[in-house]
Amino acid sequence: MKIRKALKSIAIGLVGLFLLAILGIAIWAKSGTYTAKKVALSVLESTETLSVTQDKWIVFEPNKETDIGLVFYPGGLVEPAAYAPILHQIAEEGVLVIITPMPLNLAIFNTGAAEGVIEAYPQISTWVIAGHSLGGAAAAIFTENKPAKIDAIALWDSYPPDSADLSDNTISAISIYGTTNSFPNTDNFQDKKYLMPPGTKYIAIEGASHAQFGDYGQQKGDVIPSISMGEQHKQVVENMLEFLTNFQE
Repeated sequence: MKIRKALKSIAIGLVGLFLLAILGIAIWAKSGTYTAKKVALSVLESTETLSVTQDKWIVFEPNKETDIGLVFYPGGLVEPAAYAPILHQIAEEGVLVIITPMPLNLAIFNTGAAEGVIEAYPQISTWVIAGHSLGGAAAAIFTENKPAKIDAIALWDSYPPDSADLSDNTISAISIYGTTNSFPNTDNFQDKKYLMPPGTKYIAIEGASHAQFGDYGQQKGDVIPSISMGEQHKQVVENMLEFLTNFQE
């Protein structure tokens, strides 16, 4: 009887510690979140050619028929809306774009988010998954786990984790990253190229910073950019559209 009570007390204690840990993570994530800034918030509005909605997802839907969709996973601790400037421009060119908010703003907690999006839009025949930083790693995990669901992958200042080796996947891929003096800003970037699909297109943006792939202000540990956010967004949009042209009829 005493043993049973002791085991029950231990179990209750472990549950309590687990709940405290979850609460601690939630408080940490909330306090450390990078919020969307003025430029991003200004483009969360519908236009004559584009419908923008914010409900379960942030959806940029062209007002004309399209058969190509792009699912975007935000970077770690970044508000999803921060990526609106680039993604709005891509959608204006006839691509259905959907940003998936993540639990605690950490894509690693819902790497399968794209599956629900794909199921919700059966009229889309071609799907591209994209992500920034941790979001890119999570996108790679989804691609590794569900290769039949995705036609292409785009990583922004990111690379796959070791658990998502895409080197044996023939999927089309693009990797856009920032450089300083022609050297990648992202740690271990060169060492992780072997995890990418063969034929991956690498696009270096000299003077780009990690945070300027979105609009959420300065990020701790980031490089100081030598180009403006607007110029960085312009180059990302141009390269993404060139990549997506391969899938548009």
